[in-house]
Amino acid sequence: MHGRKPITPAGAGDYSPALVPYPFAIFAAALLTDLVYWLTADPLWSTMSSWLLLIGLATASAAVAAEFVRLLRNRRLRRARLAWLHLAVVSVAVPLAALDFVFHVRDGYSAVVPAGPVLSAIVVVLLLSTIWMRRALSATVFEDA
Repeated sequence: MHGRKPITPAGAGDYSPALVPYPFAIFAAALLTDLVYWLTADPLWSTMSSWLLLIGLATASAAVAAEFVRLLRNRRLRRARLAWLHLAVVSVAVPLAALDFVFHVRDGYSAVVPAGPVLSAIVVVLLLSTIWMRRALSATVFEDA
């Protein structure tokens, strides 16, 4: 092509918007299964929570990595304090979800309740706050571009 760069959309190669919704949905489902386990004491629900937490951790790790790469690649985003706060909140939510998973792999009702549902709720609230941050970032950082 004689030195010409191909034309690509501004967000080409940015996978974080596609990855971000999955951990929230999975951790919200884990919170629901935790609450059902708390009410019924049926081990099926604890097992479901464990699997959901494990899948949520895998997808959240991919989303955090994609967000970090996005932050490093975008100068305007790096200058936004809210972007760093967003990354910090997600970086706190993921270890809390891992701790929640540790509670779930232990045996017995008392090993999960009440720590499991409480940790799940904290993770979901933290991730809800990141949705607000992401929307605010989209409105301020990317609308001006």
